[in-house]
Amino acid sequence: MRVGKHDKGEAGQTHHAGRNRQRQRVLQLVREHDEPVDADELAARLGLHTTTVRFHLDGLCDEGVVERSRITRAGVGRPRTGYLAVRERLDYRIVAEILALELGDTADKRRRRVEAAGRRWAERIPDGVLYEDTAGQRIPDEVGPAKFVEARAALITTVFDRMGFGPELTAARKSSDGNQRTIRLYRCPVRDLARDHPEVACALHRGLLQGLVTKSAARGGNSAVSEPRMHAELKPFVEPELCLARVIACD
Repeated sequence: MRVGKHDKGEAGQTHHAGRNRQRQRVLQLVREHDEPVDADELAARLGLHTTTVRFHLDGLCDEGVVERSRITRAGVGRPRTGYLAVRERLDYRIVAEILALELGDTADKRRRRVEAAGRRWAERIPDGVLYEDTAGQRIPDEVGPAKFVEARAALITTVFDRMGFGPELTAARKSSDGNQRTIRLYRCPVRDLARDHPEVACALHRGLLQGLVTKSAARGGNSAVSEPRMHAELKPFVEPELCLARVIACD
């Protein structure tokens, strides 16, 4: 028995409708989570194959209703890819355009002014927030020289975690620039603004980094141990969903 074009069309429409229903179920379940959830958990909950769920998640990311993030493992191993529903939010592009007009007529002028604002922002962060690490333990006032970079990076990780960057503090390493710690930032809360106007968003976060280094260094002035010279760097979007912050102690 031959299947006519009309029958094939109806079959295609039915398949498409079923796929849309699956995608809506995936989206609904992602929205039920306040934290990133991975494809394996969603597949188990929905009774679908993980590959099918990833297909729908990719489509939802393309539509802008879901965004990728990272889920850090409790033990060793690379972080898993997580998915988070995009909440309704203000249009930061409008804010960026206004800032661009008000802060200067060149990108360099805007960058310098916003970095200065970021440093002032760091000064306003309460010490009770700044001097707790991500485990909620207070960092001691007296630390040896080898611990300065580790302590400083923990402070910055705390602040960026509370800002929603999803940070991961990596292991310490020695480089030609000195001792350093790298903080991997997986989820920029103003990603669209940062991509459209890096001289505004990225400069603000760079200034904040620099201000946190300066602020904590000033606090350590009464320590019996002399602090090494330190500076911070921010490398935006080294990957589509990843920025790097570095805290470096010069020898």
